[in-house]
Amino acid sequence: MKKLFYSLILLSLLIIPGKVMAISGTVNLNCTPVSIFPNDTSTCTIAADVSDGTVSEYTGTVKLSDNLKFVSTSAVSGWTGTSANGIFSLKTTEGKSDSFEIASFVVQMNSDSTTSGTITLQTTKLGEVASVPVQTKNINLATSTAVTDTSDGTNNEAEEDTNADIKNPSTGSSIPFMIIGCGVIGSIIVYEFVGRRKKIYKI
Repeated sequence: MKKLFYSLILLSLLIIPGKVMAISGTVNLNCTPVSIFPNDTSTCTIAADVSDGTVSEYTGTVKLSDNLKFVSTSAVSGWTGTSANGIFSLKTTEGKSDSFEIASFVVQMNSDSTTSGTITLQTTKLGEVASVPVQTKNINLATSTAVTDTSDGTNNEAEEDTNADIKNPSTGSSIPFMIIGCGVIGSIIVYEFVGRRKKIYKI
């Protein structure tokens, strides 16, 4: 009887599936630079950090504010599938874990933009990860202040160099000595000339 009881317990352990450890992961959106002028571009990268397992599939959508537009989109080497117009549906033959990049895209700020832009990444699938939070990045509209400051610094340096050339005493400082020398030589010549004339009169 005891043997039958133990056999039933062992059988139940084999039939009832064990608890599967859930895969956890996050998706990161990074853009460089974060401040651009109208018509300038910023490059953004979609990356993930996965633990307690591996993933081989990614699906996500990137939405841009009205003053931004896509220039290009591409999948990282090893990932294949759709990566166009902010729609990413990618797969890889190798399970990915830890930290890894998935895709990248380039955005451009409109020429008539007067405000900062916003990029929103909605991930709908990252392998077997239960849910991934929405990622949002601001692309700031750069101002002309930095350019003006840089220009002022450059101009100041140029003015300092010009003044240094004007104030260089290497040439002008020798003029007084030349004048004095010429005066001494002239005095000697006059003295010798007068002396000779006196000798002539004596003869």
